[in-house]
Amino acid sequence: MYALVLVLFFASQAPASATEQPPFHGAPGLQAAYEQADAALRNDQPEEALRNFHRLLADAPEHPATHWLHGRLRLKRGHFAEAETALSQALARGIDPRHREEVEGQLDAVRRHLSAMEEARLGISSEHGVNAHDPESLFDAGIRSLEAGEVEGALAHARRLTALAPWNGEGHALLAVILETRGDDEAAREAVRRARELGATQGLLRVVEERFEDRRRGWLLVGIPLGMALFLGLGLLLSWLAGRALSSAQLGRLQASDLHLLREEQTASERLVDRLYIAVLWFSSLLFYVAVPMMVVLTLAVFGGLLLAMAMMPVIPVKLLFIVVIACLGGIIGIFRGLFFRDAQPDEGRALKREEAPRLFAALEEVADVAKSRKVDRVLIDAGTGIGVSERGGRLRGLLGRGERVLQLGLGVVRLLTVSELKSILAHEYGHFSHGETRLTPIIGRIQIQMVRMLHAIQAAGWASINPVWWFLRTYFFVHLRITAGHGRRRELLADRVSALAYGGDTFARALTKTVEGSDAFKRGMSVTVGLRATGRPTKDLFHTIDVVARDTPLEFQAFMHAQLFACPVDAYDTHPPPSERIERVAGLPGHRPVEDTSALTLFADGEALTAELGGELLSNLENTLEGQGHEAAPPVDVTDEERDRLAAALALHHAAVVLGEHQHPVAYPLLQESVGRLEQTAGEKHPYLVPLLTDLSRLHVEHQALDAARHALQRAIDIVQSRPDHVRQEVDALNVLLSEIPHDTRAESRTD
Repeated sequence: MYALVLVLFFASQAPASATEQPPFHGAPGLQAAYEQADAALRNDQPEEALRNFHRLLADAPEHPATHWLHGRLRLKRGHFAEAETALSQALARGIDPRHREEVEGQLDAVRRHLSAMEEARLGISSEHGVNAHDPESLFDAGIRSLEAGEVEGALAHARRLTALAPWNGEGHALLAVILETRGDDEAAREAVRRARELGATQGLLRVVEERFEDRRRGWLLVGIPLGMALFLGLGLLLSWLAGRALSSAQLGRLQASDLHLLREEQTASERLVDRLYIAVLWFSSLLFYVAVPMMVVLTLAVFGGLLLAMAMMPVIPVKLLFIVVIACLGGIIGIFRGLFFRDAQPDEGRALKREEAPRLFAALEEVADVAKSRKVDRVLIDAGTGIGVSERGGRLRGLLGRGERVLQLGLGVVRLLTVSELKSILAHEYGHFSHGETRLTPIIGRIQIQMVRMLHAIQAAGWASINPVWWFLRTYFFVHLRITAGHGRRRELLADRVSALAYGGDTFARALTKTVEGSDAFKRGMSVTVGLRATGRPTKDLFHTIDVVARDTPLEFQAFMHAQLFACPVDAYDTHPPPSERIERVAGLPGHRPVEDTSALTLFADGEALTAELGGELLSNLENTLEGQGHEAAPPVDVTDEERDRLAAALALHHAAVVLGEHQHPVAYPLLQESVGRLEQTAGEKHPYLVPLLTDLSRLHVEHQALDAARHALQRAIDIVQSRPDHVRQEVDALNVLLSEIPHDTRAESRTD
């Protein structure tokens, strides 16, 4: 009956609105649809009104008149809850003031009807001790229902209360608590706002606001780590995509025959690609330092979540708890250990004074002028084969180009070069200065060192696979390497070109060839030096021994090593092009500086004395290192320099044979037999140094089915061991076991039969 009265009330109110100014007066089509829907409602034709309403909903969904019409349609169908929502929306969206009182009246009537229905459903009456017309009674009933867990009943009481006494702030506060309990946060916040406007006390408001604050903290605890993880993931993905595209473009350009490296040679598009590449390098490098605090937060968040999950288990697994704690602490400690490490570069060698090499310092000034760069501040020289430059004195000074410029000279290579060849190498190194590469390169190198240290520290702590930071660092490491690959190769070719344009491409090619081959000979010479010490014939002149090794290297090994050193293919992570490509790039380029064919040692006041000093110092350091590792020197044997050189050549031959054997080279087998024979002649047939060599030779004989030769080699090794008065029985037994494992020659047995 009440519903019928309500509908009749709305019907009586509808004609009054038809005489007002049209709500869609600026849109004739929409106004016509509205009028047709309005007429259909007044003529009790809701289906016809619904068709026009759908058009209004599609073209003007936010218009308050659309929501008003929607509310009236719902009333016609008896959907009072939906009608309440639509009418509320019409008011909230600013219905025309001339219709506002009418809409409010309709909404109030709907709410009273809904309240009456709720009273009937819940049995709210004076018989149950609740006065449905007393705000205080409704408030107490709402509190009791909420405490009993009857949220819907409490909501009905609160709605009844706020409808009956809309000025009652405590009623709105109670409604806010109930709505928050139901999870309707938006309506709860609106109820809180209304309660404060009405001057409600803090009791119930504090409850709901504390709940909101607890929920906000919970979202922060989850949202901040998730946001950080998303940022790191997107940053890494962006770096990878941009770096991959730009690196591929750079590496593709490096293959072009008309490569433009110098700025004045480049087109505008090539310069743009270079700037973008540098920008990506800086971004990916800075991403690491931005990621460090985020990695700490993510580590704590992940393991905090794991601890919380374990706390919710019926029984906490102690072993799992221990693993989680160790992995968390290890991850955080690993991050800080990798981040804070001393990166001071120790001086390799000693400082070279100007009076020791006045011509060299003059050459450095000439090269600085050629490369249009500030000259170096300090020169360090040692006996090695490295030649390079760096900027020291702090990262900020380095970034600003104000660091101390240091040149590292390895006399092991310098002594092989002519003056022009050394100047071409120095021009290459100064090219790194002039193009600002020594500013970014230390940052890239430091980041990579820090990442490696972090990964090792986290892995050493154990259970790295459950630490998301470990996976991020692994991925970032390879992404960063890929990004820097094209940059590294291009900077080398750029520095090569600077050198070639000044001193000639062929001069630089000869210098690079000597440097690469000399470095390899130096390494093999050091290995031979260790072998001479083990035979009791230590070298007296390091560089002379190295020259013997280089001179007596077999041709087959020279060809093999040349292919390995100069034409070995590179992958996406190599920062240097192969030397053969570098040589090809500068071949034939004319230089404008005069050619000087004298030895580079003439640039020093006393090159021979300096060579002897540095070589002797390196031998002394080698001796100390070997003794520190527990390798005692063999008793000295009195030999001539010629005999020592023959032994050095035999040791070099054996080293070459072993390397060729590792690569399955066809000449490895005969060279190894020859080298062992020569070592027996030069070191002595009973020298203990021969035992491991004969053992290796025996294995190689077996692989080539020379079984008798294999047994003979092992027997000789056994004889050498047994000839020593202090030999260990277990060593003989081990060799006898190897001897017994050599299969019998079935072919020889069949011929005998």
